[in-house]
Amino acid sequence: MKKVTTKEFIWYLGCGLIIFLGLICVVFGIIGYHMSSASGANFIEAFETKIKFELRYLGLILIAAGVVLSVGVLLFNAKKADREVEKKVRREQRIAAQNSKTIEVKNAVEVLEVPAEEPQPQPEPAKAE
Repeated sequence: MKKVTTKEFIWYLGCGLIIFLGLICVVFGIIGYHMSSASGANFIEAFETKIKFELRYLGLILIAAGVVLSVGVLLFNAKKADREVEKKVRREQRIAAQNSKTIEVKNAVEVLEVPAEEPQPQPEPAKAE
């Protein structure tokens, strides 16, 4: 199993920070919505009117963006790791073929064979007499 590279770790950390910022926005949006504004000191509502957007919705957008970005990073790195494993297997096969040894195939993914359904016998077409 391959270790996580620094670049990959930085991407995951950035995605986590975006998601965390989204959670903070959601929490502050909920607090601002339920805060009593009789004293006129509701700084959260004042901020929301200034940016013309509710913090709850901004937080949900940030959470969704962080999740989508982290899934994209995960898929990219998984595909890259699969390509490296396949490249290593092909290199081993090529070296084994050059040395005329027996080739042993090592797959990164185990494939389970599902028995195929038996085909139904088809009726023979009627012969015209």
